[in-house]
Amino acid sequence: MRGTDEAKGGLSLDQLVTLADLKSVRDELLAAIARTKGSSPDTAKKWLKSSEVRKLLNISPGKLLALRANRQLAFVRLGGVIYYDKDDIEAMIQKAKVPTLIGKA
Repeated sequence: MRGTDEAKGGLSLDQLVTLADLKSVRDELLAAIARTKGSSPDTAKKWLKSSEVRKLLNISPGKLLALRANRQLAFVRLGGVIYYDKDDIEAMIQKAKVPTLIGKA
């Protein structure tokens, strides 16, 4: 009976499944799901929550509130949760970018 389980791809009692094995299977499944969706597993999300924006910009909750209050960063509130469009964040950063002075001393 034991030999038939192994032939079907099952595990025998003397085999162990390690945490590394489980992580490998998880990664393979996530990659397969991403392929079926037509994107890679590293594709960034379009909408970010406040905590994600604070980590991304390395700012405090108060600074994020000021960006919203001054209308420097657009947001959407859905069910009490505030979301930010990643494209808007990138546009805000580009707008604040200071050009370099090439060739001037």
